[in-house]
Amino acid sequence: MMFKRMVLWWLIAWTLLGLGLWVGKAIYDNGLQQQALNRHQHLIKAARTMLHEHLMVSVQDTQQLSAVAFELGYLDNPTEQNQEMLKRVFLDSAAIYGRYDQIRILDLNGHERIRVNNSNAGAEAVPELRLQSKRDRYYVQQGLKLSPGQVYLSPLDLNKERGELEVPFKPTLRLVRMMKSATGEPAGLLVLNLKAAGMLNQFIELFPEGDRAMLLNADGYWMVNHEPDNEWGWMREQPELTVANWEPALWQQLQQSRSGSLHLEQNLFTFHWLDIANIYESTSVARYINDLGLVSDVQASQWAILVESDQQRWQSVAIYHRPWFKGVLAGCFALVLLVVYLIVRNREQAREKAVLQREQLDNFRDLYENAPIGYITLTQDGRITNVNRRTLEYLGYRREELIDHMHLAELMEVHSLEQAQAMLASMMEGEERYQRIRINAKNGDTLVMSCSVSSRLSDERTLELGRFSMQNVSQQVYMEQQLKELALKDPLTGVANRRWFDEQAEREMTRAHRTGSPLTLMVMDIDYFKKINDTHGHDAGDEVLKALAEHCQSIIRRADLLARFGGEEFVLLLPDTSLTQGIHKAESIRHALASFRVMGANETEIRFTVSLGVAAVSSRHADIKTLFKAADDALYQAKQAGRNRVCAAALGHEHDRLER
Repeated sequence: MMFKRMVLWWLIAWTLLGLGLWVGKAIYDNGLQQQALNRHQHLIKAARTMLHEHLMVSVQDTQQLSAVAFELGYLDNPTEQNQEMLKRVFLDSAAIYGRYDQIRILDLNGHERIRVNNSNAGAEAVPELRLQSKRDRYYVQQGLKLSPGQVYLSPLDLNKERGELEVPFKPTLRLVRMMKSATGEPAGLLVLNLKAAGMLNQFIELFPEGDRAMLLNADGYWMVNHEPDNEWGWMREQPELTVANWEPALWQQLQQSRSGSLHLEQNLFTFHWLDIANIYESTSVARYINDLGLVSDVQASQWAILVESDQQRWQSVAIYHRPWFKGVLAGCFALVLLVVYLIVRNREQAREKAVLQREQLDNFRDLYENAPIGYITLTQDGRITNVNRRTLEYLGYRREELIDHMHLAELMEVHSLEQAQAMLASMMEGEERYQRIRINAKNGDTLVMSCSVSSRLSDERTLELGRFSMQNVSQQVYMEQQLKELALKDPLTGVANRRWFDEQAEREMTRAHRTGSPLTLMVMDIDYFKKINDTHGHDAGDEVLKALAEHCQSIIRRADLLARFGGEEFVLLLPDTSLTQGIHKAESIRHALASFRVMGANETEIRFTVSLGVAAVSSRHADIKTLFKAADDALYQAKQAGRNRVCAAALGHEHDRLER
């Protein structure tokens, strides 16, 4: 008893200590999580600034190159000399900056007038004969709508060559500036193709290992992801590669607010939407803001920076991972163990043993006698020494008929004796065991009981007290059986339903393929069944369905399986049956049913016929669905050929009908 009390108080003390540690850890982890959130926000701010700086530099480049074109007089006087001078400026700019794939000037009709390509081989001016019209490109159409000095920013996407994505992928942003003549009128478009790879790589490098950085467009597609295969889904015709499909709850939060954080399972997410075209975003309270004339499609310019850190990442610096902390914690638990031992030992010595024993005995008797389940106390050989009130209610005996007069085995149904013996053996070993056993009541009823045994052993491992508990679950077992039958049988005809048929048929199909044994499937359909319902009523139609099922059940083998698929359609599976045998069986069924008479209302006789389709398994039938399709097609042939006949799928022609 003292040991039990010590264990109890140890458990209580350790539980309280563990609860305190758990609460402390939760508070501590919240602090670590907040640190991770603060780091996320700082990194997002740095990334946002970096992206805007890249765009600002590119916009300033459009200003400078436009100013050069204006100063050289090319826009008002595009002579060959002016054109060559401007080409040289573009070639030098492309070589120096290195961040543009192309630098172009287009006239107001969208035709290229100057084009400089910048590749790994260096910058080159495209000859005049290779210059193209770009009027149909979306960024040119948007640029032609600009006022002089305005700059259009295109969506970030992958560069295409001749309609195909360029490999390796080349992320591209296009800046289109409307240039002005000396009179201030629109004079042409300056187009810069910004190579965004450097900007995106710099974006990735801003984030330390463990903080996974992602960049999304407005539709939730990744432009940057820690898994490259997830990027550019809309360009690669992979619409499933979106945050909405990956983490629906996260995407819902992204749709509801411009910035925020979310904790999903073991991962911590922080996000911020930015308008990439608004270079001075978050600086509206600044003293000086310069309007750079940047114009962009509202949807295309919406980007989201998303940072993900798993729990292991932001808990890696936790103090409870340190060896010295674990040592201190183990010492605390050992100290609790010692303190509880001293307290319990002192209290146990001062306790009145007689009072304690008397209270325990009274409580035990009350719990035993008024328990909601049956209890039987047993000796070592299984003799009944005590029972409670619920046991007497279950079995219908009087108390004196059981105590010291009967053994537990005498109550058992004959098939449950072995189970009862095993439970008694477990009781002698001090083990608990649970099992359903059938027990005979005094009135002859057999009850299904959920039984268990428990025992108390002495220090010498001999039985001091054995208890057999039981709870009547007969009604539950009956309901389980009823539910099982309802789940597997058609309620009208009593034959198998489609669910049962599918399970059995798949097994038979597997066996047929494995052993090479024949397997035949028959699909039958009552001819003009709707006419029967319309003429004689649905009750008569139900009688026809039941008559068909009863007849088929009476002539098929135990191994065969008849099922109703719905309406007037029945399916019969014939294991170990060849196609020829299946055809003969189908003809016998068709012939017999044609002779049936079903009595309808007012003693009206109802006659009916059936059409049948037969198919046998072969190498063409990979599963039961394909075999069923073959039989169903044969049934369709039978109906097309006039009904009341049998067609076989494998033979490809109608079988001769038997005489009706």
